[in-house]
Amino acid sequence: MNKKMMLSGVLLLSLSGLSGVALAGGAGAPVTATSAQVQPATPAAIAAALREAGYKVTINPIDPDSDPSLSVDTGGHKVDVWLSGCQKNVCSRVTASSYWDYSEDEASLDTELTNDWNGNYYTQAYIYEGAYYLDSTMPIRGGYTKAALKAWMVDYLEDVAAFEEELP
Repeated sequence: MNKKMMLSGVLLLSLSGLSGVALAGGAGAPVTATSAQVQPATPAAIAAALREAGYKVTINPIDPDSDPSLSVDTGGHKVDVWLSGCQKNVCSRVTASSYWDYSEDEASLDTELTNDWNGNYYTQAYIYEGAYYLDSTMPIRGGYTKAALKAWMVDYLEDVAAFEEELP
């Protein structure tokens, strides 16, 4: 999400007297009793919430040397999702990541594009091993709501589409 748009939206909402409660899950997002309940910060709960939001989710095989991860098919993009800061299957962060492979044409990789992007958006763009990456992290320590997780993924996917339009 563009930082300038987000800040002006928050200012507008604060001037209109809406509280932080109205912002939970994204402006205008319907919040039901179920979507507003705090969910456990576990890989299974994250996967279930993303499935409920309409995405095809696969929990990747557990590797004792790495954090839990999911593969998410959004219908338009494949998104890698991993959880970090996990202890006893309870995690503190969830990160979504997409990439575009330019290993066949590394000369077209443009750090100015990623620097400009990072100056205007909350998602983080970077170049690594011949590919562009776009990441977003959501804190989930202590739990999260399904509405907030869904709004985070919707915002992330909007940024993925916008970033993709900027690619050479």
